[in-house]
Amino acid sequence: DKDRIIGGYPCIPYSQPWQVFIYSPVRCGGILLRDNWVISAAHCNNRNLRLRLGENDLQQREGSEQERTVAKVIPYPAFNPTTLDNDLMLLKLDRPVKLSQAVRPLPLPRACARTGDVCLVSGWGTITTPQVNLEENQREALGNPQLRVSKVRPGVDVEEAPGNPEFKFSKGDSGGPLSCNGTLQGIVSWGLQTCALPGQPGVYTRVCNYVRWIKDTM
Repeated sequence: DKDRIIGGYPCIPYSQPWQVFIYSPVRCGGILLRDNWVISAAHCNNRNLRLRLGENDLQQREGSEQERTVAKVIPYPAFNPTTLDNDLMLLKLDRPVKLSQAVRPLPLPRACARTGDVCLVSGWGTITTPQVNLEENQREALGNPQLRVSKVRPGVDVEEAPGNPEFKFSKGDSGGPLSCNGTLQGIVSWGLQTCALPGQPGVYTRVCNYVRWIKDTM
């Protein structure tokens, strides 16, 4: 069960309509911000990226999917590929998507998440063997007593749910969303080579610190 969200439960189909499946040659998640803009982790950048929106089951065509290619890649200027600080990038699509029940943007936050907010992280966990159905995990917001901040660096926040594999994601969920109260609060940056080891951190890029750059760039 490596390379996937651990302890997640299947999403109600299209309950995460902003979720983007990024593939060829990498496999990552992304988040739709506008009809022609997607945000993801900068370390997912590669040539010839393809995106699929309106996706739920990777092994079935359900009629809601929309395929796009990338016209322009804009990594955050201070992204550090060694430390993964400031791990976010914007992707301009080759053409806008058609908004629907299955494809809808996730709003940017007006403020950072508060202690006690309940958040969701979702993804397929697809690095080598695709996990068929989209899954989601509930998480307490950044700073909640049930979680522990194990390290903070400029550009990233490292969170840990000690000994609780239900709150772990794996590297296959890189670039996917951490949504809180209907807004995008985090982008999965990096987790573990093998998932759900007790006492090991998962890392999110805290989106509220980058809202001005995102808006100015799109």
